[in-house]
Amino acid sequence: MKKEFSLEEKLEAISLVFQGESARSVSDRLHLGHHLLYEWLEAYKSKGTLGLKPKRKGRNRLRYEEKCRIVREYQESDLTLFRLSVRYDISSSLLSNWVRLVEEGGFEALLPQKRGPKTGMVRTKRLPKEEYEKENERLRKENERLRLENLLLKKVRALVEEREARNRAIGRKPSKN
Repeated sequence: MKKEFSLEEKLEAISLVFQGESARSVSDRLHLGHHLLYEWLEAYKSKGTLGLKPKRKGRNRLRYEEKCRIVREYQESDLTLFRLSVRYDISSSLLSNWVRLVEEGGFEALLPQKRGPKTGMVRTKRLPKEEYEKENERLRKENERLRLENLLLKKVRALVEEREARNRAIGRKPSKN
């Protein structure tokens, strides 16, 4: 699970970079991804401390047209993923995924996907508790029957081996049956 960083932690990391440390060394020391630190820096430069506030979770998803417009803007301009992510209040990793999808499958890849069971998967209905108990009892009986059958087969094998040993002792050849 992702760690949520407080505003103070973000400001501390940014101040270390502004004091002359490299973003990579700061991110290594604070155990966070350097891309995340770059995103914080861009947000702080453009919006100040307001840009560092947590993004709203559960907000409405962007429509297909808006996603296409943002990806086109990235492709046609010199803006970085971090700057665009700050401008549109989305994560740079999400924007990076959109760009990758468009490069691999065109803009149609950004169309909303239908949610549901994957092809080939069959959704089974849950059985009532009584059905589970009946099935459990049936399996118990079958297990007991197989256990008894296994014991019987072991006993038959022991008897056959005993008979063959007796026959060998008196000089008879073993039966081919």
